[in-house]
Amino acid sequence: MDDLEISFAQRMADIPRAEWDALASPYGNPLLSWGFLALLEESLSIGPETGWTPAHALARRDGELVAAAPFYIKTHSWGEFVFDFEFAEIARRYKAEWYPKLVGMVPATPAPAWRVLVRRAERGAERGAEEGGLEKAVLEAASGAAREAGLAGLHVLWPEPGTAALLRGEAQKRSSSWAEWDHQAFLWTDEGYGDFAGYLDSFSKNMRRNVRREREAVDAAGVSTRIIGPQEARARPGLLAAMADLYDSHNDKFGPWAAKFLTRDFFLRLPEFMEEGWALAAAFDGGVALDGDEPVALAFLLEGKDRLYGRFWGARREVPGLHFELCYYLPIEYALSEGIGSFDPGMGSPHKARRGFRSIMAPSFHLPFDRRLASLMSRVLPGVNAEERAQAAALDGELPFKKAPSSS
Repeated sequence: MDDLEISFAQRMADIPRAEWDALASPYGNPLLSWGFLALLEESLSIGPETGWTPAHALARRDGELVAAAPFYIKTHSWGEFVFDFEFAEIARRYKAEWYPKLVGMVPATPAPAWRVLVRRAERGAERGAEEGGLEKAVLEAASGAAREAGLAGLHVLWPEPGTAALLRGEAQKRSSSWAEWDHQAFLWTDEGYGDFAGYLDSFSKNMRRNVRREREAVDAAGVSTRIIGPQEARARPGLLAAMADLYDSHNDKFGPWAAKFLTRDFFLRLPEFMEEGWALAAAFDGGVALDGDEPVALAFLLEGKDRLYGRFWGARREVPGLHFELCYYLPIEYALSEGIGSFDPGMGSPHKARRGFRSIMAPSFHLPFDRRLASLMSRVLPGVNAEERAQAAALDGELPFKKAPSSS
């Protein structure tokens, strides 16, 4: 890797879109696209003023971008959804630093998605390098830059499974101090259901009846639902303004505990930065949604090559079953119709298990530069992880699927 030059960019706008997307597009994940990451910054949702200072890693060979990854210097932990506040408090008691820290993640997005983007021709060992060599080089450069800048540590949050495996392997080496922290998350996967009726057929009788009742309650309220794609949404900009309103009003219900990280401009400027890769799950009064009709409720979806992501929701009024319809059932129905193999509905809410979302472990990886904190995490996290896995197993006990017949 002697011919590799690694630098850090302070804005996505300073990185040519074509260069970044040449790396990102083959992965098929809109969360890592130039458009999504740049929109977060240009809408002022993410930036130094909000405690997220971009420091995006760029690896070039002979002037060509061969790898890149989004990183941010953080002065707080809000929007990470890892909840490391107790470690920050322990650091304070140790008279050590926890902030500022360098974080690799997709901002304000608790979905296992972050990775080092590597040019297709560079992946693997085509150039005689070790597997994952470019990813490791970028992470080592990020660690070195963080130490040189006087930051308190390097943290990789919500990595995709391949990156998690690479970091886990590094953590098993004596020379590495990466500490792994498991977090329960939910994921729906198409197991050959065909359509939504086929999905419900996999449920036990009682759970199948409950889902049908919830969907029928929406119909009984005179509310119709459907997926609205980017083209239609661009033609009806009032929909994105409504999404911004509903995002704000929904978060306002939670006061200081709200997960409100996006500005209104994020939604209004969405078509400017992302022509595709997103959709709205929408509910309207009556059977047909006409131009000018205000939606009863909206949920925001991001659509990748093989995964749908549910992110934000809001409603103008309470309608029985409507949250489940827009945030779970309609996206699953859409995924099945479009051949999308999985659906990440967002974190939290244990009732997801009873509607068919299995628990997965979504690890984060932590490299505090203070040796006392590194030692503490290595001692404490194995027990924490065991508890998290036990809770995930308990949630999976609530899954609605038919029990396999006993072999005895």
